[in-house]
Amino acid sequence: MDFHAVAEAYVNGEWEVVDATALGPRQSFVRIATGADAADIAFLSTHHGSVTVTGQEVTAVVDDLPRDDARLRVTIG
Repeated sequence: MDFHAVAEAYVNGEWEVVDATALGPRQSFVRIATGADAADIAFLSTHHGSVTVTGQEVTAVVDDLPRDDARLRVTIG
């Protein structure tokens, strides 16, 4: 699920999650960043020299993954 991107569309006054891949239940998604593309949300940029990343960790835990019905509207709270 690395770099799994979804879109949010403004429908009837709220932002609805749109995931064309259906790789995960939308109800369990966690917004980590918001931007137009990967350049907008990069956690690190370098323009000269080199960078050594020694670690990064993002963890989200859920007891039970919900079943996602693609016919239903879902928002990220």
